[in-house]
Amino acid sequence: MTIVQQLVAGLGIPNFKVLIPEIIVLITAILVFLAELFIKSRALISALTVVGLALAAFSMLTISEGAITLYGLYIVDSFSLAFKFFLVIFTILAIINLQSYVESKKTYYGEYYYLILFTLLGLMIIVSSPNLISFYIGLELSSITSYILVGLWRKDYRSKEGAFKYLIIGGAGTAIISYAIALIYGKTGSFDFARIFHVIQDNSDIGVTAGLVLLLVGLGLKASAVPFHFWTPDAYESAPTPITGFMASVSKVAIFAAILRIMVEAFPFSNQIWSYGWAILAAASMILGNFVALKQKNVKRMLAYSSIAHSGYILAALASPNGMGFTALIFYSIVYLFMALGGFIFLSAFEKNGNWTNDFEDFKGLAKKHPIMALYMLIYMFSMIGIPPTVGFMGKFGVFMALISSNVWWLAVILVITSVVSAGYYLKVVAYMYMYEPVNSNKFNLTTMEKFTVGFLAVLVLVVGIYPTIFWEISNILTSVLIMNAGVR
Repeated sequence: MTIVQQLVAGLGIPNFKVLIPEIIVLITAILVFLAELFIKSRALISALTVVGLALAAFSMLTISEGAITLYGLYIVDSFSLAFKFFLVIFTILAIINLQSYVESKKTYYGEYYYLILFTLLGLMIIVSSPNLISFYIGLELSSITSYILVGLWRKDYRSKEGAFKYLIIGGAGTAIISYAIALIYGKTGSFDFARIFHVIQDNSDIGVTAGLVLLLVGLGLKASAVPFHFWTPDAYESAPTPITGFMASVSKVAIFAAILRIMVEAFPFSNQIWSYGWAILAAASMILGNFVALKQKNVKRMLAYSSIAHSGYILAALASPNGMGFTALIFYSIVYLFMALGGFIFLSAFEKNGNWTNDFEDFKGLAKKHPIMALYMLIYMFSMIGIPPTVGFMGKFGVFMALISSNVWWLAVILVITSVVSAGYYLKVVAYMYMYEPVNSNKFNLTTMEKFTVGFLAVLVLVVGIYPTIFWEISNILTSVLIMNAGVR
């Protein structure tokens, strides 16, 4: 055995290949950083980013699951591979629409690309973390770079304000999570999910419960659940719209995946505590998110509150701590990527043209000027309401059935009522597009990438809504992996 082989074995890396996607993303981030310093071609920097991410996504298709690396700090299983694949693919879709937007706003900075890559790397670490330490490292990496991305519009006061609020509240959330980790470690003597599982199975005391409650608060803040949502509207509204789409879809879904892994693998015997806690946060998010969204006059800010409501829909599945609830959460998390990113890329495509401000008035008569794009937006709005045959209906139906099967009927009632309430602002967008004469005389020049992204995601919303079997089966498989992982390692 060579020295290198001995070192690899000593680090607990049975298969170095499992880290290739993360290594590719890291190398791409470094190359983009260097390219931004020495290369003036913006298209080349964007292409380099996309190629690196494409290689990372392809490498995941060649990796075998089940390898644990770095003393158990990192795991590569079907759950992490599936989520990381979706995260990378949807990051590509956000990036290919970024250049034209920031150039139109005269706010192009090469830092956008490598900051997004470092954020993605942190999210990939989060999804693959079977340990509270590696989870915390990934959370910090993704959070710090996100703060910078929101505030990168250096001459825009709102961007600075949104970034500052995000930094303060997000930093408070990180501090709460670190204190929760300290409490849990103090009572269990381990950061590893499997070890925590075994310790609390034998003897769970008030210290573990306090740590779990603080962890719920910190994770709820990161998922923008009410009442820890205050950073979300300002950060989403003030960030460049493709960045907002990235945060509302990729970043948020990674947090949902991490929440599910932590709850199932580390605290299954405390499910009465965390299921009740998530139920309260979900109910508050659904109610406040939808009712406040009704009062918004700006569609981008409305979608920010809508994302809070959807956090509630997704987290409601955790009130049903069983296989059906976990499957519903995974399915809704994945398909929410289609709706969230598609809606924000639609806004960015029009926002970079003329005097479009994302107010409802700007949508008047849009169906007569851009009938295909208006149809795509209609699909997104119907899906977010939960109207069949869109995928949003299947996502909410899965959560509803999980709640009913666990007798959490009151949360299922809130889900249905707030979904009806949401029609008040989603259908308002549709009404403005189809029932008014155009008021904006400007010509909108949409790029091929914008048309492709918005159209591709709208088609996915319909196709997966009509034929949800494949994605539902994937969600079932990932649930089985999590349940089998609990206490095994």
